[in-house]
Amino acid sequence: MQEVLNILASSGVMGVVLALMSLVAVIIIIERYRTYSHESIDLREFSREFGTMIAEARTALDAGKAEEAEQLYQQARDYCAREGQPDKNGDLPAKGCVAEVFRRAIDNRHRGPATLRNMLNNHIDLAILPQLRAFLRTLTAIGKGAPMVGLLGTVLGMMRAFGSIAAAGSGVNPKDLAGDIGLALGTTFLGLFVAIPVVFATAFFRAKVERFEIDLDRYSEYCLDLLFSDQPPTIMPETLEQTE
Repeated sequence: MQEVLNILASSGVMGVVLALMSLVAVIIIIERYRTYSHESIDLREFSREFGTMIAEARTALDAGKAEEAEQLYQQARDYCAREGQPDKNGDLPAKGCVAEVFRRAIDNRHRGPATLRNMLNNHIDLAILPQLRAFLRTLTAIGKGAPMVGLLGTVLGMMRAFGSIAAAGSGVNPKDLAGDIGLALGTTFLGLFVAIPVVFATAFFRAKVERFEIDLDRYSEYCLDLLFSDQPPTIMPETLEQTE
């Protein structure tokens, strides 16, 4: 690490630019990791518990116990709340983007399956997925831009080195070229040093977002099947377990 700092100190303006890019990348990586960790829940257990609650509510509704059914729906909604107090067992409400979709589905269940499906799809596409994809373009730009900044420093260093050769004529002292060549190689190293982990982190985060998108599509349909059990099912519970 000390060697990297020495190279950074001798890289001039290009080193400062790469250091700032590295700092921004680290901040985004930490923020995205915390966000995705918050979104990750045990979907199989969560959907099983939610399905039990909705089944009880549907049973009460079919038995003509509308008030009891409403209370059970409210319990299922509280279970999906992003914020809340621990229950009597000390468990916090389930959190995450899937839980948010379930909660929204309960709030708008009176609109019917077709309208609700459109509402959930729009909410997923226009609200949830943009939040999950936030800053990934910035990370991609840093991953692609850092080697280019390093290459720019390389070209600058070599131009200076050739300028020194031209000015010195035949009596070139290698020591006079060492600084410029060091700048050229140092900025290339720093550019790759910043870009390589950023590229891998971006690929990892994009894979996480794709997984979240698949889960949102599957579990939103599963939620609709639970809320409107009198309609033909679009996805079966065993399908969720097989694709976990």
